[in-house]
Amino acid sequence: MRARKVKGLDPRAPLAENAARIVRIRLDELWGFAPKALKEARVGQQHHMRIAAKRLRYFLEITESCFGPDAEVARHRAKELQGILGDLHDCDVMLPRVEEHMAQVRDDASAALPGLEALAAHLKERRRELFAQFREFWADQERDGIWERLERESAP
Repeated sequence: MRARKVKGLDPRAPLAENAARIVRIRLDELWGFAPKALKEARVGQQHHMRIAAKRLRYFLEITESCFGPDAEVARHRAKELQGILGDLHDCDVMLPRVEEHMAQVRDDASAALPGLEALAAHLKERRRELFAQFREFWADQERDGIWERLERESAP
């Protein structure tokens, strides 16, 4: 997923002005993934949302001084969101690998299958838990209004 281009940046303008424009775009990217990412089967959208959270977080790391105190909180929340979605993505990457290996082991009639089945079950359960954590985290952020406050702080 490519980052959305930010139009209207002026190299002669104050940093805060350009930073505000970029933050609004990064927030919009993050919000744009939420409706689909909050559906459990939308693995790709969850991964894209993690990348959007990462972009927002890293940008805030260098520009949060341009905004009010909510920018620091938003940066921490973006980092937390990135972590949850990253762990979720790890399950999404590992589970197919384990299942593929299980299929190979079945063909070889190896005794390693019970261990692989246990690992696959663990990954599925871990993913369910992480997805529930993601949904709860996102709902908490919406109730708290941190993203909206950051957007107001970055308003022209």
